[in-house]
Amino acid sequence: MTDQTGQQPSEQLAEIFSRINMSELPAMSNNVRELISLTHSSRSAANELAKAILKDYSLTNKVLQVVNSAYYSLGQRVTSISRAVTVLGLDAVRDLAMAIALFEDFLKSGVDKDGISKVLTKSFLSALQAKEIVEKKKMKVSSEEAFICSLFHNLGRIILCLYLPDKYYEIEAMVATGVSEKEAARKVLDGVDLDTIGIEVARFWNLSEKVVGSMESDPEVPSTANDERLVLKNIASFSNKVVDRVCCGQDLEPLLARYGQIIRIDKEEAFKMIDRSIEASEDVSDSMRFGLAKLKIRSRLRGMEKGEPPPGPKKQEGGDKKELAEKELPPLPVSNDKSVNDFVREITETLTGDFKLNDFYLNLLEGLYRGIGFDRVILAIVSLKTANKILVGRFGLGDISQSQVAGFTHPLVSDYLMSECLARKKDVTISGDSPGAFPENLRLLVKGRRVCLLPLTINNKPIGMIYMDRLAGRPELTEEQYRSARLLRDLAIMAIQKMMMR
Repeated sequence: MTDQTGQQPSEQLAEIFSRINMSELPAMSNNVRELISLTHSSRSAANELAKAILKDYSLTNKVLQVVNSAYYSLGQRVTSISRAVTVLGLDAVRDLAMAIALFEDFLKSGVDKDGISKVLTKSFLSALQAKEIVEKKKMKVSSEEAFICSLFHNLGRIILCLYLPDKYYEIEAMVATGVSEKEAARKVLDGVDLDTIGIEVARFWNLSEKVVGSMESDPEVPSTANDERLVLKNIASFSNKVVDRVCCGQDLEPLLARYGQIIRIDKEEAFKMIDRSIEASEDVSDSMRFGLAKLKIRSRLRGMEKGEPPPGPKKQEGGDKKELAEKELPPLPVSNDKSVNDFVREITETLTGDFKLNDFYLNLLEGLYRGIGFDRVILAIVSLKTANKILVGRFGLGDISQSQVAGFTHPLVSDYLMSECLARKKDVTISGDSPGAFPENLRLLVKGRRVCLLPLTINNKPIGMIYMDRLAGRPELTEEQYRSARLLRDLAIMAIQKMMMR
């Protein structure tokens, strides 16, 4: 692996790569590679595209779902990929399929679904806008290449969020204080910035040099509109920065001025363009809708259009505080296309064949998180590596970082609630603010939450626990939801028992 000059990567970069197992870098799926290769072929035939999409049954269904969505308003039912190409055009279907496949590939690779959903949703919104800019302004570059370059522009950010989430959130926290992302990354990553990571990974994947070059954060302004390389760089940089600024509620004027020579749009045009990209993204997948909800981008956009200041901490003065809290809560991440029974059925079927326990754990948490609907779900396992047994977080989903999951530790020899819960094999639901219920290291985690604890025991011996919570003000679990959660817990015990018998 080499840098832009053909030299070996720096020691700092090599160290970061080793920490994310760069020798086993996530290989882009063959299907995504094939779709991207079709992007670079101006004479790609419709049957080649259809063949590539049809190799993945799930991808085929998702593409047809989007094509038949209200966004396209075709007025006729499209039931085949070849028909979709005829109606929408080869380029539109190819870009849509590639984006969906890439999005789902990355989502499967990460444990922190909230973080990666937000990062990928931003990239997809940016890609849609880049394509529209090229087409509306009749720019002398390929709109398909603009789409791909913008989609991959923040690959370094995506890789860090997937494989070093603690570092990613450390950088985000610094950016929130006003530090530039490049400066924050260099401080956190010992001199390496996100552009460099993205470029190295892109070259590892053999992406085109146009895509690699478009990962530059602050490209120079081209002296002529005929400079295809620099124009693509500017479009990718601009479209991604527009989305970032809207998600933060920041004024677009400085950005429009900075890129005005090549991206000739005003604020009103920019708002309309972002709105259209949000509308187009809502029908792509359940994961994309979840990402949009987490970003709160539509409400931020509406506030900017009205000239409202960026959102900040709100002080509640009088009135019904509980009612206000409920109104401000984000939607629970409940799946729109799968019921909790669907999750239970899929997990049960997994038990009938060969499976990897870690993969099973992740599927189980997904069932609890998106099937029933929790803000956070953590699986903790009893560790026997220390003199005294302790619960240690292994996997987590929801509004929680990987470092917080790793920091989820609880001594079993204690008077706290979780020890009692495991000792008595007792399911518990309790307010996280209950005095004396949780140890000091977990009090910040559980504050303002309604906590549900499901112990995992085999032959009366504690082996782990499932921790789930909802923000205060959420509806309480129904008895049916409790039953579903307990059933999923029982399936987890069955999976562990099956592995122990091998």
